[in-house]
Amino acid sequence: MKKRIYSKEFKSQTVQLSYNRSNIKEFADELGISVQRIYKWRKVAKKASTPKQETPVAQEQLEIKRLTKLLRAKKWNLRS
Repeated sequence: MKKRIYSKEFKSQTVQLSYNRSNIKEFADELGISVQRIYKWRKVAKKASTPKQETPVAQEQLEIKRLTKLLRAKKWNLRS
């Protein structure tokens, strides 16, 4: 069986239209694709549209490490 390759436009339109349909099975049959493929494309589209959250915790951790290092250096200077 030959692997079918679908364009990004086709996938995007299919996902958009699938949200307007009440029966995805019938919609998939009309297009000649599997229902699982539509759900997979929906999942990928949702992931792509959701912006990644910046991790402020990681930035804070870096700042804490930097300040801890600076404090340690200051303590060593006072003891000398």
